[in-house]
Amino acid sequence: MISELWFLVAAILVFIGLIASQGLLLVLGSVVIIMTLTAKLWEKYAFRRVTHHRAISQTRAFIGDSLDYTVTLSNDKVLPLIWVDMEDPFPEGLQLIGAKLKGTGIEINRQHSIATSLLPYQKASWKYTMKCAARGYHRIGPVRLRSGDIFGFTSVEAHLPDLEHVLVYPRVVDLEQLIFPQQHPMGEARGKRPLYQDQSRFLALRDYLPTDPMKHIDWKASARRQTLQTKVFDPVVSMKLLIAMNATTSEHAWQGSNRAFFERVVTAAASVASYCSSLGYSFGLASNAVAGYSGKWLTVPLGSASTQLTLVFEALAMAGPYSVTSLVDVMKGERAKLPPGAIVVLITAIVTRALVLEVEEIKERGYQVLVLYAGDGPPEIDLAGVQVFRVGSALHLGGTDENDGVADGVTTADVNGR
Repeated sequence: MISELWFLVAAILVFIGLIASQGLLLVLGSVVIIMTLTAKLWEKYAFRRVTHHRAISQTRAFIGDSLDYTVTLSNDKVLPLIWVDMEDPFPEGLQLIGAKLKGTGIEINRQHSIATSLLPYQKASWKYTMKCAARGYHRIGPVRLRSGDIFGFTSVEAHLPDLEHVLVYPRVVDLEQLIFPQQHPMGEARGKRPLYQDQSRFLALRDYLPTDPMKHIDWKASARRQTLQTKVFDPVVSMKLLIAMNATTSEHAWQGSNRAFFERVVTAAASVASYCSSLGYSFGLASNAVAGYSGKWLTVPLGSASTQLTLVFEALAMAGPYSVTSLVDVMKGERAKLPPGAIVVLITAIVTRALVLEVEEIKERGYQVLVLYAGDGPPEIDLAGVQVFRVGSALHLGGTDENDGVADGVTTADVNGR
């Protein structure tokens, strides 16, 4: 609109200059017309043959990993870009070291801003270190480019639809340290302890430990030796295990979601999956958590293939801290698919009456149930006859701090290569 007004003013000046034989007005009007036409030309062709490209060293990582991130802008034409601003939506879960980010408050998407200029056939690149600060399916883009002519008459914008995604896997902690820390507080090296033992296959006796179930105590042997003795059973080698992760962190929907509790649950689920994969178990995932950008709850069928851990980790990475239904409703469909002898590991930060009834129903169908409770303190409702491991304080104090790494021996390459 402004350029059109200038063009009209210039035309009037040229007309008056011709009528009045005023050379100055004629020259001034002609210059303004040339400037206006140049601005129009700039507006039309500014972003022709201009390309924007992002390069990320890898698109899958763990929390705390650092990635190489490069932004490239190319101008493959004669017309230069006197100035150009780039604004790229950047997720909060990724940190860009040395970059200028706008909207760093409570906004979910910040703007990565770059201001530069490009000569004809020039290419500029910016290299950064990207740190993965939070689990999730992080989307970068689309980018907005803004430029204008040299005279300041017009400005033009272009929105490029290309997107980049970074999948940050959940944190993984040593399950043995998480569940049985009091057995080796000094960090004594031991072999992996099985998550579940076959009670029909007696192996040996050993001294009682505080974490041992009372039902495993051999009272006759304890009387003979004058100290409590616990039965040791053969571990189940061909275990089939379903990880049931409860995304609900409060009893009522109006209470909202406790993000800290939810991250504990995800960390525990990932740790169980990593543990099962390392022992060659067949395992799967069922959860009422909603996957980002899909609106569907998470399910990974039981399997022991080399890609199983990757599938579970990807599902957990995309899990959002909200649910569309209760875990009880999800389990009603999943329990019908369980093979004989399967074990259900329930991971939850809240225990409700409905959840207790579902656990009882699963047990009545002949399946073993273990519970990893990720809330603070003891569960609100007692789970009679079910082995419950309270992991909330361990995850809070040592397992979910942003500065912690993953469990020893677990890397992105391991996950993708299994």
